[in-house]
Amino acid sequence: MDQPIETATDHAQDAGEEPACSPASLPSVTIKPGWAAWSSALDQVAQRYPRDARGELGLDPKRPVVMSGHQPIVFHNGILAKLIALDEAAKRTNAQAVWIVPDQDAINPGTVRVPIGTGESLRVQAIELLADDAIADGVAVGSAPAAPIQMPTLEEASALEPLAQWLDQYAGMESLAAQFAYATIEHACERLGIEVPTIVFASQLLQTDAMGHSVDAMRADAHDWAVAYNTAVAQYPEAGVRPLAIEGQRIELPLWGCRTGEARVAIDTENIDSFDQEELMPRGLLMSALARALLGELFIHGTGGWIYDKISEQWFSDVLGIGLAPMAMVTATQRLDLGFGADDAIDLDHARWQAHHAPHTPSMVGDDEAQLEKDQLVEQIASHTPKSPEREELYQQLQALLDAYRDRHREAINAYQTRVERGIEMRRQIELGNDRTWAFVFFNDQQLEALDRTTRSMMR
Repeated sequence: MDQPIETATDHAQDAGEEPACSPASLPSVTIKPGWAAWSSALDQVAQRYPRDARGELGLDPKRPVVMSGHQPIVFHNGILAKLIALDEAAKRTNAQAVWIVPDQDAINPGTVRVPIGTGESLRVQAIELLADDAIADGVAVGSAPAAPIQMPTLEEASALEPLAQWLDQYAGMESLAAQFAYATIEHACERLGIEVPTIVFASQLLQTDAMGHSVDAMRADAHDWAVAYNTAVAQYPEAGVRPLAIEGQRIELPLWGCRTGEARVAIDTENIDSFDQEELMPRGLLMSALARALLGELFIHGTGGWIYDKISEQWFSDVLGIGLAPMAMVTATQRLDLGFGADDAIDLDHARWQAHHAPHTPSMVGDDEAQLEKDQLVEQIASHTPKSPEREELYQQLQALLDAYRDRHREAINAYQTRVERGIEMRRQIELGNDRTWAFVFFNDQQLEALDRTTRSMMR
């Protein structure tokens, strides 16, 4: 599926129609490869591996499966684009849409960044939807119980209230991961008007007969599995994945030991017997490898997964001699309209260079006559020997010229220094204005419709 990347912005703009949202918040979507490769992958149920896992997870073994997923957090629009693409791909191919939740991750899903103010007053504040003791450090979000929700009281966080109600509705779920996954996905689908995909958790995978045998296989041949894993990791250093530890007879396995309310434990050949099968969860690479080997025909990643899952492909090819289902990539950039445009992004290095040179360069403020006179004097100075009276006299003329120029254009020259000072003061505000990771709940319906339309337009 190695085809060119396709990128598009809101097509309503391209067609000359009324824009769906302000220019500052127009979405840009990138998809790789093109739709033809997606369609080919989902054309029929692959027969190169057993399909038992589908039935065990409540899926139809006779229909193709398209997959995507993300951590159970209040995610940004780059993730929302994957959800839209998942829906479009499933509808167009009559495939089953599956969203896989990595509930083995140790995260606090209740922390949400809120933009406050606009333009020069812009700042950010983190609010907590969960009580401070809802999840302890190091505990997998799938091993923490669902928790009561603190309704946001900050006026600027009012956009979180509908989601908070969804989260409160799911406070009786079996885990914090389930509570946040169902609430965020269902709320997002409600906003978009699309069907909710089947939600599967990483913790379920090893509990199936089809996938659970992988634990026995790794234990029986731990050294070769770990070596193959580390060899694949070394081939993709840009993914930032840590290799497994191999220390004599103790060999680390790509598993987490997860018990309710306890910090997750890295599993190795020496401690694995102290955990029951239902307490084992796959790490990220094993999770995606099993899903692509035994569950579906196509996996939609974001930019990070597109890189690190190449490790999974190499690993399973080396250790088992099998190929994985193809993967695709979908990512999107959509910014909130927070009082900043592209022109507000000040390049401080360039601004400092301008501020330094403006007092000596009349052309920078449009005084071409003074610039010509200066250039002629500099040329004449260069033609005389150092310390000669003629050179000294010309040098004094040059200084007088520049002093007069600075007096005439002091306001314009000072504007360059002011731009430097504003760049320093506004650096954080501009970064926030250009941030693409604000949660989807802060975008209005028109902005989400533009993202939906742009994403689907790429899949034609």
